[in-house]
Amino acid sequence: MEIKETEYEMNQERISALLEQHGHARLQNIPPYERQTISLAAYEHGAYAGGITGEMVWNILHVQLLAVDEAYRGHGVGALLLEQMEALAKAQGCKVSELTTMSWQAPGFYQKQGYEIFGEIQDCPLAGQTKFYLKKQL
Repeated sequence: MEIKETEYEMNQERISALLEQHGHARLQNIPPYERQTISLAAYEHGAYAGGITGEMVWNILHVQLLAVDEAYRGHGVGALLLEQMEALAKAQGCKVSELTTMSWQAPGFYQKQGYEIFGEIQDCPLAGQTKFYLKKQL
């Protein structure tokens, strides 16, 4: 057996196909693993103010990246981007949104948007820092 590095996207597709085969062999009611992406950007007078990306799989929205330019922070841009993404996901049938954030990033922001912490890894990536797992019913 030889183990070697391979191209990420192609490998993701192959792994997903194998997992789908395994699932269908055990349970006939497992939906196919179909990933849809969402990418939104906010502009103020033509200037890029921030953006958000995510993907939907099995009626779950996974928020991947959210950032707002420092000049626009505190003006509701992040909340608006997140709200728009959640609305799009809900319209596509998503029931829940989930994401991760670091203690030095925005756990408080997400909690204000209705997310709840359901898990954490302490001392990650460094001592005194925490990685948080959050979810929200849509």
